[in-house]
Amino acid sequence: MTELFDTHCHLDMSHFKDDLPSVIEKAREAGVKYILTVGTDIKKKKKAIEIANRFEGVYASVGLHPHDAKDMNDRTIEQLKQLAKEPKVVAVGETGLDYHYNHSPREIQKEAFRAQIELAIQLNLPLIVHSRKAKEDTLGILN
Repeated sequence: MTELFDTHCHLDMSHFKDDLPSVIEKAREAGVKYILTVGTDIKKKKKAIEIANRFEGVYASVGLHPHDAKDMNDRTIEQLKQLAKEPKVVAVGETGLDYHYNHSPREIQKEAFRAQIELAIQLNLPLIVHSRKAKEDTLGILN
């Protein structure tokens, strides 16, 4: 059977809390050997790391989702750096731009995205990019 790597899921979401081991086992049975669980804010990042530490083959990322970009500050970046030291953290994200919902102002989303790109470069980690109705700006920042 082909081994698969689910590079983006949210195992920290509340609807998985009662049967998380079963969810992971079903993924294994379907050929998913590795899973990257992506939290979307600091609290959820900690939960994602906790989950990754509990299960073999499960990894986590650190970052701030565009919806939460308004919460980005120097302290947040420092928290992400500290969380990234965890052995099972393998990426920065989910970060990027989301112009569909606009939970955070666009300029703030751009600033947070740039800051997390820099963080990924500093940490030599891959970046998980979220882009919704923001292709031009996303590509402009990445270039």
